[in-house]
Amino acid sequence: MRFPQLIFVITLVCTIASALAQVSPGSLLIASGEGISVFNRHGEMSFGKFFVPVVNGKGEATPWSDIGYDGCRLPSGHFLCSSHEWVREIAPDGKIVWEYRAQKPVELKTCVPMLNGEVVTTDASKQELVWLKKGQEVKRVPVPSKMQASPHMRYNLLRRTPAGTFLLAMRAEKAFIEIDETGKELWRHSVPDLPVVAERLANGNTLMSWRGGLLEVTPKHEVAWELKAADVKDFTVLIFGGFHRFENGNTLIANSDWHYRDAKETAVQFFEVTRDKKVVWKLGVEAFAGRKPGSLEPKTGNIEHRIIGIQWLGEDRK
Repeated sequence: MRFPQLIFVITLVCTIASALAQVSPGSLLIASGEGISVFNRHGEMSFGKFFVPVVNGKGEATPWSDIGYDGCRLPSGHFLCSSHEWVREIAPDGKIVWEYRAQKPVELKTCVPMLNGEVVTTDASKQELVWLKKGQEVKRVPVPSKMQASPHMRYNLLRRTPAGTFLLAMRAEKAFIEIDETGKELWRHSVPDLPVVAERLANGNTLMSWRGGLLEVTPKHEVAWELKAADVKDFTVLIFGGFHRFENGNTLIANSDWHYRDAKETAVQFFEVTRDKKVVWKLGVEAFAGRKPGSLEPKTGNIEHRIIGIQWLGEDRK
């Protein structure tokens, strides 16, 4: 090997090692259109509960009532997940512990666990937050939209802040709002299109995903950091979905493939970027083959994985 070639190889190895050093090992809970699952960094699945007919290892069309959006693993080891028409707690063996069910035109979509064991979801038809205890309603709080829209277009995901308030994606209004437990609006920030989910970071800023990017803003709405689809050069980002911000400043992001047209657009399902927008990790759609079935989109004939809500689980220490 010639000296310039050797230098190139050494540089490449060092670059790869440096990138891997920036990536935390661990697993990720995935809430997707057809159910919930847990995958590690290597694309290995350790849990999966799906609510879709499967033929030859691929998902058929998921019934509208069962199309999922959100989920998490609870401290007990059980799982919480939600769809258009239900919120469920599921045991590690896949059995349903309890269920709260609504019927169309009500849409629930999201589920947020509380420290006291209750769960909060949204009723998009009545425009209310709903508190649940083991599948039974505890209370309701109104959160009306300022725009006329169908229930499907009113809300996306809900998240709890460390201060005990909530961040809610107002879909038709193209904004995120912060509300207290009475439904009073405390803060609002607009985004260009389709707000998905927002979280309050440890530094007090708010990180928000919308169709075309991620936006971190201060309490005074100053932009602290931003990532747009155009900043990712190596693959297509269809919809910026759920995310996780690590302590080192890296951000793990779901590339949500709802209604994609070209199979090349869905090649990367997850990726992680540094603060300077360098991609240091990717998980491709091939990791799901024979494991996560996806769901058939009847209009296009494509299999979509429809990842929205995610939860970083870290390393399991036994």
